[in-house]
Amino acid sequence: MSRVKIDVQNIVLSVIYPNTEFDLERLARVLEDARYDPEVFPGIAYKSEDPPASFLIFASGKMNCVGAKSMQDAKMAIDKLTRKMKAGGVKIRAPPKIQVQNIVASFDFFREFDLEAIARSFDNTEYEPEVFPGLVFRLDDPKVVVLLFVSGKGVCAGAKTMAEIKKAAQKIDRLLGEKFSAKV
Repeated sequence: MSRVKIDVQNIVLSVIYPNTEFDLERLARVLEDARYDPEVFPGIAYKSEDPPASFLIFASGKMNCVGAKSMQDAKMAIDKLTRKMKAGGVKIRAPPKIQVQNIVASFDFFREFDLEAIARSFDNTEYEPEVFPGLVFRLDDPKVVVLLFVSGKGVCAGAKTMAEIKKAAQKIDRLLGEKFSAKV
């Protein structure tokens, strides 16, 4: 296998505090810099700086966490937010249940691709350069979408684990080999 560089760009998590409901008016006062306008959006928007992550917090005790570049950073940001809420008097009845919804990673295959040839050779691709410069490559195992660009770079979305990200990179690299490298 050729060398493929993988960089995680974003991890999207759902966070559920079991048997917990939030008073959003009160929580917005507890979390400095929180944005809450119930006439515009039914939840609180909150950003943590260190580690960087953004949250959408709902009265149901559910949150979405986006923007972390590692599971460690995401869990640390959730932990810090939980401690901040508890310190502000918010009753948290149980530890949060955390579930990965999506991991987005960038790939660098260190060679250019002939996207036209790839599109002609694989049924599970879409390529319309007049609309979008990337080729959409849909994989079944792992069930992810990889956008490939002539530059040899790509973006993988839809994975739930790092193992799926690595498997997708290896599979694309194996399927394309050197056969679909662009002639420069």
